[in-house]
Formats: sequence, C-alpha cells, structure tokens
Amino acid sequence: MNSSQSSLDKITRTRLFFSAVGSIISIALTMFFIGTLVFFAFFSMQYIRNLSQKVEVEILFYSDVKEADIMAFEQQLKIEPYISQSRFCSKEDNTTEAIKTIGNDFTEIITNPINASILINVIPEYANGDSLKAVIKKLKQNTNVQDVEYPESIVKTVLDNFLKVQIAIVVICTIFMLISMLLIGNSLRLNIYSKRFSIKSMLLIGATRAFVRKPFIIKGFTQGIWGGIIAAVLVALTLLEGNIILPEFIDFQYIMEISILLVSIFVFSVLFTVIVSFFSVNRYIKINRDELYL
Repeated sequence: MNSSQSSLDKITRTRLFFSAVGSIISIALTMFFIGTLVFFAFFSMQYIRNLSQKVEVEILFYSDVKEADIMAFEQQLKIEPYISQSRFCSKEDNTTEAIKTIGNDFTEIITNPINASILINVIPEYANGDSLKAVIKKLKQNTNVQDVEYPESIVKTVLDNFLKVQIAIVVICTIFMLISMLLIGNSLRLNIYSKRFSIKSMLLIGATRAFVRKPFIIKGFTQGIWGGIIAAVLVALTLLEGNIILPEFIDFQYIMEISILLVSIFVFSVLFTVIVSFFSVNRYIKINRDELYL
C-alpha cells in the first residue's frame, strides 16, 4: 500500500513539475515574442528617424561670394532651431569632388564655376517635403544664395510617409502583443480552472479567500519571474545576433533604452502573470457550485 501510494505521489509530483515547466516555457516564449515586437518597433522608428537626419541639404552660393561670408552665414545657421548640424565645404573640396564625379579635370578647359557651399542636416521634425520647402524658401532669401538642393525623391518616398510608417508599426505590434497576452492569459486561466474543485473545497472547510488566493498568486509570481528571466535572456541573445547581422538597424548606441526595455519585459512578465492569476482564482472563489461543472 505504501509502495503504491509512493508511486502515485511520484507521478503527481512529476505531472505538477512538467505542468509548471510548461507554463514557464509558455510565459517565456510569449514574453520573448512580445519583447521582439517591442524592439522591432523601437529600432524601426529609430532607423527611420536616423534616416531623416541623414538627408543633406546643400546651399550653393554665387561664384563672387567670398568664403569668409559663407562661413559667417554658416555660423548664423547653427543657431536656427531646424538645423541639427552643418558643414562648410570649401571651393577646393567641391572642385575635387566634381572632378572625381565627372572623370576629368574641367578646370583645364574652362574657368572653374564651382564655389564653396554649406551642407546642412535638419532635425527629424523638419525632414518632410512641406517643412523642407519652407526651410529652402527661407534660405533663398539670402542674396548670396544661388540655389538650394536636396534629395527630393528620398523625401517623397520615405520621409513624407514617416508618420504613417510609425503608426503602422505600432498598430501591427500592438495587435500581435494583444494576441500573445490573450494566449498566455488563457493558459494561466486553464491551469487554475483545473483546480476549481480544490478551491471550492477549501472554501467549504472554512479557508479564507486570501488563504485560497495566496498559493496561486505565489505560483504565478514565481512562473512570471522565471518566464521573464528566460524571455529577457532570449531577447538579449537575439539582439546580439541581430547586431552582427544588421548593425545599421539594431544599433547598440541606445544601450540605455535597450536595458530599460529588457527590464520592462521582466517586470511586465511578473505583473501580468500575478494579475491574471489573481483575477482567475477570484472568479472560481465567487462562482456558484452549479457553475463548477460547466
């Protein structure tokens, strides 16, 4: 009899162990998926933002304008709120670049028409067609400026749709995150559902609601911790591998933001499992005896 009872206890403990491991793996995979989506949204928006900062606007000056005047104009530009950075390009630098592009030294045939210029980058909020046109209009008001050029095709195809792309990424990621949360929530609820008779029995013999809730919340808390740790480690490993494959997309210069997001995944895992466990066990504490069989 003792041997039979011992075997049953071992089987029960084994089942409980694998049930707990299964729950932890489910939580970890779900949080890993959510974390991956969050980082995809974060790096996508940062990538588009960085792309907008790389749009260069070249200010061309008339050939009779002195370099000292151009340099003085650049200093004035640096205090403008729409400028993120500026760079002075001398006449020699521009001539060398033009010769390299054309493939021959045109200065041997004609008088060099190239003059010094200024390259500016605008802040992301101004990196769209309408804002750039307003900036260019203002720059052309200077009598020394001959023309202002910028990559109009890039602005039209990408940067003008910057907000639309951001909204699309956030909406898609939010939908998949909600689906993932529903799946893990149902998994936790089913686990508590299987113990609904035990919950009712404990209440019938005089156990308080807090006493009944406690083991389920502790279990959810423990599973949330393990699931959060595993998910955070998996996400971190994925980021490390992604940085090797796509360093221009997964950029570790945002190490502070990455650290905060990894910690947030862990905290969210714990809070989510505790909250779902609390409300799920509460449901079966308050449920009528007849509804237990439904």
